[in-house]
Amino acid sequence: MKKKIFLCDDNVLILEALELVLSMTDATIVSENKSSQALNYILREKPDIFICDLSMPEVNGEDLIKQIRTRKEFDDMFILCISASYVTSNIALHAGADHFLPKPFEMDALLSIINGAMA
Repeated sequence: MKKKIFLCDDNVLILEALELVLSMTDATIVSENKSSQALNYILREKPDIFICDLSMPEVNGEDLIKQIRTRKEFDDMFILCISASYVTSNIALHAGADHFLPKPFEMDALLSIINGAMA
């Protein structure tokens, strides 16, 4: 069955770049730039992988990750948190992210993480 990846970042250009790179995987890619809509999508569509920015204006990535991790149905969801600040990796991992990737990152690094999560 085809995996589903959900992306959330308030920067539309980053979303477009992520979509382009992740289109090289065998997954369905869906994105949202309004973090206030992210949890509703996740609850409804139950993606396999969630990639989110940590710092977003409406609902930050830390809060989204914590809300997801309180629900048993998402125990197997792989969460990758991305951020321009490397010092925030502890925040993301403590919130429940499986992996942290500091921006800017090599697209090969992203694909390696996502392909590993899809295996």
